[in-house]
Amino acid sequence: MMTHTEARAAFMRLIDSFDYLDQSVICTQNQKEHSSQPFEPPDQGLWCRVFIRNAPSFISGMADEPCVRTMGNLIIQCFDRRGNDTLELTNLADAWIQHLQFKHDNHLTILTGSVIDVGEIEDLYQMNVVFEYRIN
Repeated sequence: MMTHTEARAAFMRLIDSFDYLDQSVICTQNQKEHSSQPFEPPDQGLWCRVFIRNAPSFISGMADEPCVRTMGNLIIQCFDRRGNDTLELTNLADAWIQHLQFKHDNHLTILTGSVIDVGEIEDLYQMNVVFEYRIN
């Protein structure tokens, strides 16, 4: 069985291997910064923020011991400055789906990815890429 710590490490390996954007513009929740400074979104261009949200665990089977399964969502918020064409942002969302959808790592399975157009927030335009996943 995969622990939450092992699943998080698997997610981080997959996020770190995403080469569509420079890793310096991908902010992952509560991760050590690449420099001594806190993450600052760029003034120009695309950037992302990544969240892992576990849902409650449940017993999915019984054998010598119970099999516990956890479901959840991997949420990737994608941003660009307001007033730019959304084509680049849509291409970025598609790149995340191509990179992560239906990936398996040990007992982690990333399922379907969806793109949600959030729209304008202050001076940014946002699209979220949301993946369902299961552990074990």
